[in-house]
Amino acid sequence: MPKPSRSKSPKRTHAEARAAGWRDPLAPQQELISGKWLLSALGIVLAAGAICSYATLCLLFYQGSWQLIFHPSHTDTARPKIPYQEIHFDYTETGRPQLTGWWVPAASGARYADKTILYLHDGRGSLSDTVSQIQDLHALGINIFAFDYRGFGTSAALHPSETSMNQDADAALAYLTDTRHVPAHFIIVYGTGLGAPIAASTASRHQEIAALVLENISPDALTILGADARTKILPVRLLTSDRLNATEALKTLQTPKLFLDRGNSPQTHEAFSIASQPKQLFQIAPEDPAKYLETMQRFLDEVLLHQ
Repeated sequence: MPKPSRSKSPKRTHAEARAAGWRDPLAPQQELISGKWLLSALGIVLAAGAICSYATLCLLFYQGSWQLIFHPSHTDTARPKIPYQEIHFDYTETGRPQLTGWWVPAASGARYADKTILYLHDGRGSLSDTVSQIQDLHALGINIFAFDYRGFGTSAALHPSETSMNQDADAALAYLTDTRHVPAHFIIVYGTGLGAPIAASTASRHQEIAALVLENISPDALTILGADARTKILPVRLLTSDRLNATEALKTLQTPKLFLDRGNSPQTHEAFSIASQPKQLFQIAPEDPAKYLETMQRFLDEVLLHQ
């Protein structure tokens, strides 16, 4: 009996075999990932990581740059050794005061008993650090109203900024005119350190005030930030809105101005050179309080007693 013949499978071409998934074990293996592609991918990953790190650094600076400019304290240890009244003002819609200040009245019959100095302290510390100067100013025979900005002392908690400090200065001026009924032309705005550009800005918005006193003007915010080595690689100007530059407001301000350099404040001399008339500049040694009071009294006589 004849044996059934086996059918022979047709030979596959090389292309058909490759299409069917068959590989010739003797054929050279093709590289799945090229070295060039791998290096390019690694470069992209590293670049993306660097961009993310830089963006994170910019965000951290944006959120925390205020700490390089302002150095508030929440201590409330020192108080004036003269009669004063603690004032809470600038109430929110819920009836909570945002600002705390001291009203230090002039003695009855004092030289400027119906006039008031609105004192704007430096961007560091709190009211407790101003006691000595407030007592000196009180010796002139004038009312003093000093307060802590939000974020300082016992005023409302807030990260201070140029905007918030300007708002607080306006609120303090409104308290004097609206609550205490002090005429604006009986008010002298006095700013020291970082309070000086706030005082200049306030005077430019309220040119009805009697006079402006600027003491030891602080470097502006961009100069302060630029002095920190950590900011050299950052677009600081784009990451903060704080400027605290007194010169812009002073260029056209017609309010009588007294510039006091009580130590070594080149910014005070620079601001004086830019400011419009009327203006006066005095350099007084820190250890010469008598000269300071004499200068202040002469200026107050000029701007207040002839109204």
